[in-house]
Amino acid sequence: MTAVLELLRALRFRVWALGVRLRLRRLGGALVLDVAAPPRLRGLPHVDIDGFPGTLTLRIGRDVQIGRDLVLDLAAGVDGEIVLGDGVTLQDGVRLQPWGGRIEVQAGAQVRDRCELKSTGDLRLGARCVLSRTATLHCHERIHIGARCAIAERTTIIDSDHGFDGSDTFVLEQPVRSAPITVGENVFVGTNVVILRGTTVGDRAVVAAGAVLNGGDFPAAHIVAGVPARTLRPLG
Repeated sequence: MTAVLELLRALRFRVWALGVRLRLRRLGGALVLDVAAPPRLRGLPHVDIDGFPGTLTLRIGRDVQIGRDLVLDLAAGVDGEIVLGDGVTLQDGVRLQPWGGRIEVQAGAQVRDRCELKSTGDLRLGARCVLSRTATLHCHERIHIGARCAIAERTTIIDSDHGFDGSDTFVLEQPVRSAPITVGENVFVGTNVVILRGTTVGDRAVVAAGAVLNGGDFPAAHIVAGVPARTLRPLG
């Protein structure tokens, strides 16, 4: 019975992939698949396409689980890459937007319900990380989250913003400013935290709920809190 179920799972994924490949080809794009084993699908992913897409590269390891209503959101005219390592879990309602960039979720990581990961650069979620419900990661240049981090609900991590000079020019049409974000290994980030461009958080740090990290370096194994955030004291 197990062998039959595995065969049906593989067939279901292949039929889905064939449909996506044909759809992208019709619009001038392409699908590149590198799959170690078909994922366990609670529902078939949705592919949203804006205009005429480039190439979507999708790399999937072994024992990957994908929940209902996963959205792969593709931007017009650009290539994108999604990498899901061995044992990755994507829960329900996750949205992945490789808008000319790369999204890598490393082995054993969990992306929980209704998270959004968008990248025009290099977005990396480390091995065994947990990204809790409705967290948002927007990467313009580079966001690297180290292994074994716990990112709590409604956290926002974004490495760019638009300048605003007070003119009548629409703020979203003004120049983008970006700087990489790095979060070290085994970091706990509390609920409703905001981490902005140019921020580095050291290994084993704790970021208290509601903190706003507006750039700068925060040391390893310390508590960080406040708006704007500051280092309070060492742990232990």
